Amino acid sequence: MALCAFVRTLLINYNLTGHYGPLSLRLITVSIVAAGLYAISRKAGEPGPPYALPLAYLRTTAATSLLALLMWHESSTGWLAALWALFAFALAAVDRRFKMEDLRWQAHGLAALALVRSVGVNLYVAETWHNVSVRLLSLSTVAVIFYAMSRLIRMPDQWRARDFHHIYSWSASLLVSLLLWHELQPLSVAVGWAVFGLVLFEYGLLRKVSQFRCQSFLALTAAFTRIFFVNLTAGEPGEFWGPRLYTILPLVLIFFFVFAQIPDKEENTARTPRFRFDILLAYLGTATVVALFYFQFAQDWVVASYAVVVFILFGVAWALQRQVFLYQGILLTLGTFARGMAHNLFGAGYFGEGGWRGRYFVVGSAIAILLATLFFAFSMRGRYAASLGASRGQKALAALAARPEQLQFFVPIIFLTTMLALKMREGMVTVSWGIEGVLIILLALAVKERSFRLTGLGMLLLCVVKVLAMDAWRLETRDRYITFIIVGAALMAVSSLYIRFRENIRQYL
Repeated sequence: MALCAFVRTLLINYNLTGHYGPLSLRLITVSIVAAGLYAISRKAGEPGPPYALPLAYLRTTAATSLLALLMWHESSTGWLAALWALFAFALAAVDRRFKMEDLRWQAHGLAALALVRSVGVNLYVAETWHNVSVRLLSLSTVAVIFYAMSRLIRMPDQWRARDFHHIYSWSASLLVSLLLWHELQPLSVAVGWAVFGLVLFEYGLLRKVSQFRCQSFLALTAAFTRIFFVNLTAGEPGEFWGPRLYTILPLVLIFFFVFAQIPDKEENTARTPRFRFDILLAYLGTATVVALFYFQFAQDWVVASYAVVVFILFGVAWALQRQVFLYQGILLTLGTFARGMAHNLFGAGYFGEGGWRGRYFVVGSAIAILLATLFFAFSMRGRYAASLGASRGQKALAALAARPEQLQFFVPIIFLTTMLALKMREGMVTVSWGIEGVLIILLALAVKERSFRLTGLGMLLLCVVKVLAMDAWRLETRDRYITFIIVGAALMAVSSLYIRFRENIRQYL
């Protein structure tokens, strides 16, 4: 009789068009049949033949199918996913109370249908309800229900121990992310994802749930990736305060705020690789600033802006004693050097129209700022000498971090020497190198660094070789005399310095 009722309902009752008061006959009759099937399935709990329990499961499955199909016929397109999600939540709640395994699996099936329906249909629904988007209301309802089901749904202990129940929270986060993609303006999507990642992180940190933090890190990474497709190229060229700036700066603040919130030691979070995620967030924050400066400033001034970021990174690493910022400063120093050499010294953009002072001031500013990082580099010398990684790249970076003052000295010096060779008049190259050598030796005496002193002496020796090999034969008479006088004076000045400070020099030879 149950089978006959089920078949009759499928063939006839779904096509009924009459109404009994405000309710349709289809709604009344199908609901009664489903309620009857649920009721008679309760007898399966009593002792009986071995086929009684499978038949009971079959009856509840038939009743759930009838009600799910009824929702298909009775609801509008935009609300079906929400109704299926509510139905799944109700089944999960009944199962949690009465331990009915069949209802648990039916709840899983309905939740899967709701997810597919949400992604396949609801994301593209354009109708409104009281001037509010049905897509926003329905998908928000489904997401909230899925978050609740991640705590409500019953699962075997070994499954829950491996976080299988968080498939619902991951599905909910996916729906929220897609909803933000469709509901927000293109420039606001990255900010929306970043704020959503911040909310997930704070909740996961508060409840000590590692999966929510993993979802937040994925959302933050997606927000970082998004800016390269939309935000960085927004606004007018040369515009300082515009959509590019006010949509990317919040991401920087969120990245570093989340980074600061990750504690050094966490409880009940053994499955969360904290040492990877905090480093990732620190690099995302710095990379966002670097990318913003690349598009925000004029192309010639990008190298100077990078040098400012290097100075700030070294200052933060020194003040907070965080090795990750020292590594970032080292890497960005190399990036600043590469940018300056490729664009400012050898790139076509550098030789555009402009005054002599402008060209030297741009590169000179970057060099001066990089040299200023020596204050922090000397303070951190030897602090991370034992931090050697396993891979060759990590060992090289750790070696640079152990003596950061070497890189922060030689990069700007090479930069300066190359600039003088390319930009100075041929007759003044040796003169400028000689003056540079004297200044380097003065710096070496001030900081008592042997490698700096040898570099200055090498510069002077290079000047002598260049004078004998090239300048004495190729320069005009005036430039030749100026070169001889300046280089000779530089050598005499250095000689007098060695004589005067010979006792200090012997101490750090």
